[in-house]
Amino acid sequence: MKQDKKIGLICSHGGHLVEVLQLSEAFEGFPFFLLTYDEKAAADQKNAYYIKNFAKNPFHLLMGVFKIITIFLRERPKILFSTGAEIAIPSFYIGKFLFGARLIYLECSAQVYSPSLTGRWVYPIADLFLVQWEPLLKQYGPKARYVDGLI
Repeated sequence: MKQDKKIGLICSHGGHLVEVLQLSEAFEGFPFFLLTYDEKAAADQKNAYYIKNFAKNPFHLLMGVFKIITIFLRERPKILFSTGAEIAIPSFYIGKFLFGARLIYLECSAQVYSPSLTGRWVYPIADLFLVQWEPLLKQYGPKARYVDGLI
């Protein structure tokens, strides 16, 4: 049954990638793949796809959207999980509306009192939205769930 639930781990490089890797035990036994930026800090990850960082380049964003669709066509994820950042936005919308994936978002541990831009974009469509600091519950609303000590 676990083999039917392929998980896409979506994150930018740096701290977001570190947080995803710290949670890797939670994904044991499930087939998964990683989608992240093509940066030195993210190199050589197992089952990984790399796209150009599109945070400040509209052409790279357009190319990234096509690559995300291609990857999802190949992988057929049932669940997408992300800690951010902006790479999660198109990935979540494509995953939800083109592939019917369930979405789990974990607001990064650096967000204590104010929502991240990514969190604000994906909150409306996330199936499970988790925050690591209680003050964020008031900022997001009733769908957000507080989880202590994940990372």
